[in-house]
Amino acid sequence: MINFEIQTFVGIIAFFMNLFSSPNFRIIGFFILLIIFCCLPIWAVEYFINQDGSAHLYSSYIMLELLKGNPNIGEAFAFNSISIPNSSGHWLMALLLNFFSPFVVTKIIVTLTFAGFVASAGWLRLKTVGVEGVKTSLLIGAGVGFNWLWLCGFYNFLIGASCFVFTVGLFFGWREKMNFWRTIILSLLFLVAYFSHIVSFAILAGSIFLLIFSGEKQYCKRNLLCFFAALAPVFPFIVIYKIISASGGGFYPVWRNLENPFSPLNWLLQIRTADPFIIISRKSLPFAAENSMYFALFTPLFWILAALFSLAAATYYNKEKSFFRSKPNLIFTILMISTVAAAMFAPDDFGLANGGILRERLLICGLIFSVPLFHAENSRKLKRLAQFCLLFIVIFQTAAFWEFTLQANVRAKEFLSAQNAILPDDKLASVILVEDSLRFNSLPVTQMNNYFGHVKNRIIWDNYEIGHYLFPVVAKSAEGKQFVFDLTRYNAFTLNNPNQNFDERLSNLDLVLAENNQKINALLVWGRDSRVEAVLNKWFEPTFENGRIRVFRHK
Repeated sequence: MINFEIQTFVGIIAFFMNLFSSPNFRIIGFFILLIIFCCLPIWAVEYFINQDGSAHLYSSYIMLELLKGNPNIGEAFAFNSISIPNSSGHWLMALLLNFFSPFVVTKIIVTLTFAGFVASAGWLRLKTVGVEGVKTSLLIGAGVGFNWLWLCGFYNFLIGASCFVFTVGLFFGWREKMNFWRTIILSLLFLVAYFSHIVSFAILAGSIFLLIFSGEKQYCKRNLLCFFAALAPVFPFIVIYKIISASGGGFYPVWRNLENPFSPLNWLLQIRTADPFIIISRKSLPFAAENSMYFALFTPLFWILAALFSLAAATYYNKEKSFFRSKPNLIFTILMISTVAAAMFAPDDFGLANGGILRERLLICGLIFSVPLFHAENSRKLKRLAQFCLLFIVIFQTAAFWEFTLQANVRAKEFLSAQNAILPDDKLASVILVEDSLRFNSLPVTQMNNYFGHVKNRIIWDNYEIGHYLFPVVAKSAEGKQFVFDLTRYNAFTLNNPNQNFDERLSNLDLVLAENNQKINALLVWGRDSRVEAVLNKWFEPTFENGRIRVFRHK
C-alpha cells in the first residue's frame, strides 16, 4: 500500500514536471506573461476610458434597454437592420453589462480584443508551421496589436481581425479534409467575421479562396463547393447591407492626403498616413515633455519592419529553393504583398458616411500574413535580432500606454465628478475643448459623456454611432439622426490642431444648437474658450463647475 502511494506520488510529480517542461506549456506561459505585461495598465487604474469605445459601450447599453422594453429609450432610439456588420462587439458588451459595471466592461473588452489578436497570431503559426516560432509569432501579434485602432476602441474590427486570423489557420489544416460539419463551422466563422467588420470579412473570404489552391488538385473542387456553401448564409446580409449603404451617399474612393497624384512626394506623404501603430506622437517619448524630430527613430512601424526583414533574411539563408516554390508559402506571400500594397495605395475611405480608416485596417491584416512565412531556427543571430526589435516595440508601446491610461484616469475622475449635477431623466450633450490633441492618437474626453448614459431614463445625444447607418442602433427618427450626425461633427474642438478650422467648426455648432437646443436639458462642457461660451450662453447657463468640467442647463 505504501509503495503504491509512493509510486502514485512520484507519478504525479513526473506528470507536472513533464507538463511544465513541455513546449506547449512554455508557450502558454509566455503568452500569459506577455498579455499581463501589456494589459496591466488597463487594470492598474480606477477608470480606463478610451475614445470610440465609450460610444460603443453606450450603444450596447441602448441595445440592452431596447430588449428590456424601456419606453424612454425606445422613444429616442431603435435597432438598425440585422444585416449591419459592425455589431459583434456591441452584443458581447451588452451581455457583459448584465454582470459588470460599464467601467469594468471597458477593461474586459479592451483586454480580450488585445489578447485575442495576439493569440490568433500564435494559433496561425501553430497550424501552418508547428511549434517552432510560435513565441516569435506571439511577439509579432503583440507588436501589431498595439495599434491606435485598439487604443481608440475599434472592438468590432479587432474581433473580426482575430476571427480572420484564427479561421485562416483552421482552414489551412482542413483544406484537404473538408466535410459537411467543417463547412458548417466555416460558415459560422464567416458569419462572425461579417458581423464584426466588413474589411476583415472580405480579407478572410479572399484568403480562404486562395488557400483552396494551396493543397492537392484532387481536393480543389470539393473545397470550392464547401467554400461557396459556407459563404451562402452571408450573401443575403451583404445584399441588404449594400441596399442600406445607399443612405451613406454611395461609395466614392477618396485619397484625403493626396493633393497631386502625379507627385512622388505627395505619394510618400499619403503612404505615411497609413501607419496604424502611432499610439504616441512620433515627436514624443513616453513620460518625456520634450518633443524632437529625432524621436521618430522610435517609430514602431520601423521596428516591426526591421524584425520582419531579419526573419526574411534568416529564412532566405536557411531554406531550400523548394521552400519558396511551395504553394502555401507562395499564397501567403501573395496575400501579404497585395494587402500591404493596398494599404499603401488604396483610398483612405469611400466617403466618411460609409466608414473610414480603411488603409490602416489593411496594413494590420497584411502584416499578420508574415507569421507563416519565416523559418529562422538555423539563424540564431537574425532570429534574436528580430525578437529584440519586437520586444522593443512591446516595451515602448506599453510605456506609452501607461502614460495614456494614467492621464485618462485623472481626466475621467474630473469629468465624472459632474455625475451629481445630472438628473436621472436628463437629455445630455457635450462640448469638448481639448488643449493637447497631438500627443496621443486617442482622445478619451471627446466621448466620455457616454458614461453618463448608463441610467435608465437618461439620453445622451453626442454618440456619433446613432447618427450613422453603420451601427446596430440608431436614432429613431430621420430628424434625430441628422441632429446627432451634425452635433458630433462639430462639438469637439482640438485647440492646438492646425488642421482644424476653429471658426468654421464653431459656426456650424452655432447652427446646430440654434435648431436643436430644445432637445438638450443639460450640456457638459470640458475646457474653456470665450468664443465657444459666447455661443453656448445664448441658450444655456452654467450650474456646476469642478476644474475643467462644467454643467450648463437650458435657460
